Amino acid sequence: MHQDKDPSNAQRLGSVSLEPSGSIVAGTIGTWTIRIEVGSFGIDEGGTIKVANRFASDWQSPQFDRPRELAYTTVKTSGEARLAVRYDRKAHVRPWMKCLVIDVYDGSLAEGDTVTIVLGDRSEGSPGIRAQSFVESVHEFRVLVDPTNACLVRRLDASPTVSIVADAPVSLVCVVPTDVVVDHAVSVRVRGEDRWGNPTPEPPETELVWEGECEAQIEDRELTVRSAGHGRVIAKAGAMTGTSNPLTAFASLQTFRRYWGDLHAQTGATVGTGTEEEYFTFARDRAFLDFTSHQGNDFQMDDEDWARLNRVVRDFHEDERFVVFPGFEWSGNSPAGGDRNVFYLEEGMPIMRSSHWQSADVEETALTPAHPADQLFAKIREHLDLDKVLLGAHVGGRYADIRRYFDAEIGPLVELVSCWGVFEWLLWDAFEMGHRVGVMCNSDGHKGRPGAEGPGAGDFGIEGGLTCVLAEAQTREAIFTALKARRCYGTTGPRMDLDFRVGDVVMGGSLEANGPVEVQATVRAQSAVEALELYAGRKRIAVAKPVAFDECDQSVRVRVQWGGARIRGRARRVIWDGVIEVEGARIERAVTFAFDSPAEGIEEQTENALRFRSRTTGDTDGIDLYLNQASTGRLRLRTELGELAVDLADLGVEGVQADYGGMGMHARVHRYPEEPHDRTLKLRAEFEPDDAGATPLFVKVVQCDGHAAWASPVYVTRARV
Repeated sequence: MHQDKDPSNAQRLGSVSLEPSGSIVAGTIGTWTIRIEVGSFGIDEGGTIKVANRFASDWQSPQFDRPRELAYTTVKTSGEARLAVRYDRKAHVRPWMKCLVIDVYDGSLAEGDTVTIVLGDRSEGSPGIRAQSFVESVHEFRVLVDPTNACLVRRLDASPTVSIVADAPVSLVCVVPTDVVVDHAVSVRVRGEDRWGNPTPEPPETELVWEGECEAQIEDRELTVRSAGHGRVIAKAGAMTGTSNPLTAFASLQTFRRYWGDLHAQTGATVGTGTEEEYFTFARDRAFLDFTSHQGNDFQMDDEDWARLNRVVRDFHEDERFVVFPGFEWSGNSPAGGDRNVFYLEEGMPIMRSSHWQSADVEETALTPAHPADQLFAKIREHLDLDKVLLGAHVGGRYADIRRYFDAEIGPLVELVSCWGVFEWLLWDAFEMGHRVGVMCNSDGHKGRPGAEGPGAGDFGIEGGLTCVLAEAQTREAIFTALKARRCYGTTGPRMDLDFRVGDVVMGGSLEANGPVEVQATVRAQSAVEALELYAGRKRIAVAKPVAFDECDQSVRVRVQWGGARIRGRARRVIWDGVIEVEGARIERAVTFAFDSPAEGIEEQTENALRFRSRTTGDTDGIDLYLNQASTGRLRLRTELGELAVDLADLGVEGVQADYGGMGMHARVHRYPEEPHDRTLKLRAEFEPDDAGATPLFVKVVQCDGHAAWASPVYVTRARV
């Protein structure tokens, strides 16, 4: 979008500088000084200065009254006026919303006066302030001035910009195709990641090792498996090790192959970060995706934005290498239907906005705006080829109301995971309304990192998900067909190999039967598996667990976990900050799992207690306690939501749970195997359809590290005799 900027104000509004002005290492703690020199207009009493960051930025919020703590910030002027300072997360127009606001009072500022802002002022003991945690090639400290007390700020012509770069790698990520054909070479792709998930180049000393039940060889980053079977690749560089996703080699090409994508994220064209070119380059060359899409908020995109996106999509799309779908996010408010992702099979199709709120100059037509959601559905049916359009329901700032607005033919997908959280309740809504849906999981990333988003330290709760499709080829047509057929599943990030079928029908399909049907599921996970669960609607009807969970009565590992969300809407985040106390036993070791951000975790620990910081948005966080003994004693979890106390002598693998309302807010304490290691689980069951209509059968996978996956349901109906 074009930003407001008046060239005639170059000398009138003033100038600004930043020190130090060099590149900033993502997430580093430091001090930065912004110095503003007032222009010829001056700033009258009642005037305002704003220093704005984009919505997606997770710079630590400045504070002004605790000089020894992180983020202490001072603001001073050389002029004859006083300054009132505050930080306001919604002080300017989207996406430049987060502002340090300076109001001038008890006097005015004249030309040449200075206003000096010290972010992370260390003069009285503060350690500094934490910089943005994710990389950005051009990061701007946008300065805006209202010299007149008119409550109308104008942007300075030249605000400071810096690049934010990755820190040194602390881990390796290794990716291979989920399925391959024997004797056909495939690429092994590796990247480093810093502590905030920013990509770094693969370390030059990286070694690749095959680990599997079949013979394989690796030469020049090419893997060739010589016989059918399963395995994985281990990447090693110094002390860092990265284990690839599981791989299966088949003797011949299978009907359906698994391809991985992130269908939903944004760039600086709307409310995200970076350019479209940087976005697609990252998805292809850093996240190693097979397919993707760009989903800018419709009300913020003008016709030039839409045309440019289509051009960039055309440039990057390449069948059999990197499939790209044009699209946009229809961003209606929840009462009007809520967020819907719109994916097109080809370029040149129209954008149908929910409104023109930030694109008021765009002419309204018969196609746009399309509001509420049923009007979107109607206009799509009237004006478009339905074989070339696909919708998915998304929960972001606005949540999709599929109870009121749903079209199974046009929009058969529900997004259960994004960086906003985990939204299993979308499935429950669909089942209760009798909708037939498939599952996708994406990021809705705003950091310019589609496919490897990471939560950073900002508003988004978790790292985001991935969608796997079962498609006949890596082409637009084949992947689009698979998505429309609901032949897909989603994960919270790991590339699990999940197979689920009822009889001969694979996930996403439908089946009529006049007697019991056989259900089969197999998961090959990226780390140890806790459970493979079969559901009929909302009811869990069967579960497979590793043997270790049946043999852990004497385990000294106790898992304390919590999760859920407050509400469906934007303010869904639950603050779990609390304390775990143990009586009659000693904490030998405490390890977090499923915590999403380095900004959270264990803050203080003794041998009998620990204090932690945690937020959830539908997901689960937790801490594993390794005790010197867990046969006697008592454990207590204390949070602002309530307390949960258990006697260790009575604690079993099922544990004790407390529920706190909201959207599945709960805490649970249970005994856990000390060293679970099974990465593969199989489940077999029979299901007898009833006369109540189609029953959605699906499986859910839970890894021991808290990651999860959901298969699209198979809909089973009793055959009419």
